[in-house]
Amino acid sequence: MRALSRFAALLLCASALAYSGRAGAQTAAPIELSWSALEGCPSADTVLARVRKIAGATRPTPNTLRADATVTQASDGLFRLRLQIRYGELAAVRNIEGKSCKDLAGAVAVALALLLSSEEPLSERDLAGTAATATAAGSSGNQETNPQATTNNPAPKTPTPSTPAQPTPPTESPSVEPGPPRRWHVLLAAPLGSLSVGPMPQLSRGLGLGAGFSFDRWRFLAEGKLWASQHETFSHVGSPYDIELKRLTVGARGCRVVFGDVFELAPCALLSVHHLSALGSGPSFVSSGTDTVTWAAVGIGARARLSIAPWLGVVAAVDGEVELSRPEVGASPPPESQLPTSDQVVRLAPAAAILSVGVEWIL
Repeated sequence: MRALSRFAALLLCASALAYSGRAGAQTAAPIELSWSALEGCPSADTVLARVRKIAGATRPTPNTLRADATVTQASDGLFRLRLQIRYGELAAVRNIEGKSCKDLAGAVAVALALLLSSEEPLSERDLAGTAATATAAGSSGNQETNPQATTNNPAPKTPTPSTPAQPTPPTESPSVEPGPPRRWHVLLAAPLGSLSVGPMPQLSRGLGLGAGFSFDRWRFLAEGKLWASQHETFSHVGSPYDIELKRLTVGARGCRVVFGDVFELAPCALLSVHHLSALGSGPSFVSSGTDTVTWAAVGIGARARLSIAPWLGVVAAVDGEVELSRPEVGASPPPESQLPTSDQVVRLAPAAAILSVGVEWIL
């Protein structure tokens, strides 16, 4: 009788050991997580702990569920997560958007827990996710799948987790992964304010605009400036006379950015054409030696741009040019006045230095 009691106790101990070994095999979650996130986001251990809490006891599987998650923050303030899931030879990618990194971590935990809790063998469609899976996870949005996955596949059967209700994960974006940035942009520089020393005899103030395009690190712009009129006065035979000078400039510049992205610095080559008109006035009719004159100039310069937003920047340029012609403006009384001919009134400088500042719109 005593031997029978010992045998029953031994059998009971063996049963307990077998049950504990079976329970340990069920609760060990066969999952590996690579978690690359921003500072302040939940850690990989926190996400894995939440996965195991949601999934509960899991059955042994022939393969380990491997997940590679990367969290970034775009310029619009939204957080974006790229989740690549592998199970044996199966692979899929999900892209999720959220207002916080914590929301994305919750979405990953729910998605992985549902896969671990599946009672049926996983397929590539299950890894890619479906609208039905999102509903089961408590999400109000649609999940994005990779191009090889089909979104109308029924979701894997999942047991109801015996855990508290989870917060709603963020909505997954239906858009595809962003491609490479566009290499060209339309540029509009308006308004542009300018100060010029030369070729006019006085300091010139002008207002203008420019338009062109950029390609990679090249910038090409056509510009136009209208300069404030200037007055030259002189005395002829004791009488005062006045000449009003009006100038208009059109030009083009080609620049190559050699430094920076947010703050750009680019040397430029310049070509400009100036049109000058002169109008004389006084006690008797005075005619200008040349009513209008046009000439060209070439030069070099440096242009800088500080990007305030992807579509807006502040630009400044310092240019130097050499005039290819030096017009002279003179005045003389009409022949019937019997007055002596006047001397030269204005001769333009052979070079000029121009400072321009303005706003550039990037389209």
